[in-house]
Amino acid sequence: MVQSIDNSANKPNYNAVKINIRQPEVNAANNRNTYIDDNGIYNAVNIDIDNPSVNTEPKRIYAYPESESPVTFDMVNPKRIPLPQGFNIAYTTTNVILPKIENEVEIEIEDEPEEIEIEEEPENVEAPEASYTSVEAEKANAEAEDNIINDVKIMEAETEKIKKADNQISVSEIKRPEIIPGEEILPDVDISLVVSNLTNPDFDVQAQQMEEIARLSLDDKENAIPYIVREVFSSLIDITKADSTNLAAPSEEQVQARKKLIANFIAIETARSSNTQPKLPYPVNEADLALANQLSPMEMAERNKEYALFTMSILAKVYADEVERHTGNIVPLTDLPGSAAIVDALRYNPNSEVKIAAIDALRHIQRPEYKEELTKLYTLAQADSNPQVAMAAARALNN
Repeated sequence: MVQSIDNSANKPNYNAVKINIRQPEVNAANNRNTYIDDNGIYNAVNIDIDNPSVNTEPKRIYAYPESESPVTFDMVNPKRIPLPQGFNIAYTTTNVILPKIENEVEIEIEDEPEEIEIEEEPENVEAPEASYTSVEAEKANAEAEDNIINDVKIMEAETEKIKKADNQISVSEIKRPEIIPGEEILPDVDISLVVSNLTNPDFDVQAQQMEEIARLSLDDKENAIPYIVREVFSSLIDITKADSTNLAAPSEEQVQARKKLIANFIAIETARSSNTQPKLPYPVNEADLALANQLSPMEMAERNKEYALFTMSILAKVYADEVERHTGNIVPLTDLPGSAAIVDALRYNPNSEVKIAAIDALRHIQRPEYKEELTKLYTLAQADSNPQVAMAAARALNN
């Protein structure tokens, strides 16, 4: 902080005459673009002061009690201090003495920090020279010197410890990390195997695979998610569209054995309703039962169509529910995977059992948003020539 100094002790002594000028006038043109040469003629007073002098003795700011000579402002802070605006100087001296100001302005000057460099191998550490003389400064320099020496000793001790530790470690003690080969992570469902079973020419293998998918999906819909892939749906659709006309139909012996079983079943139900002892019209043995229950290749192909329709309806429902849960959107009926194959089976398949299976598949995936489309489909199926198909369609339409 720069102190304001009373200049009463440094009043200038002029060796000329003190002149007071009142109302001076100068030649000032109103138009800035107009220039008038007055040839150095003033209409006021021209004053020349020769050899002015001021009291240049520096004013003492403070002095240490034990100092040999007074300490001046220039010794303490030799930096040039910017003068405040509006302070006119009529002379130039080496010692700047500010006039006394009513509102003192504090000017803070930050000294540049001194950089302390430590050599890599400091053997003779010398304390930095003090930039000023005082008891506090000498004490601070002594403490700084002690801190530097202590830091150097600590660094040397740490370096020595590291060297000793390196010497104690031998190559034999270094163990290489054990590398364990990674295990192959297989998916929860082997889709390639599933597709292979669905396309197998053995109809029983197809049926077993579809039963497994349906059972797992009905137990927990999370189990159905791995099966919702294009390959699985394509294989199921191919099963529903397979041509079974060229396959072997049931033999005449099979047909007769089944007729006997049906006649005996009707007799048992009639006797149960009338609470009487049933009388079987045909005697049936174990061989007849085995022959009647044996399915022909054509019948197995038609059975697998029913399985495929129901399996597709289960996976399509899980797909629609997952889309709604994650996005909040309702998948249209026409965009559900496998829905087109289900509708085609209802409309064009000649087997009444396959048509009834298609109606049951649509009932499994139906929801209020599909009401308009399903109403049209059920109405068409209600006019089917097969009474069982018409009855199933009417039941679905009422529900």
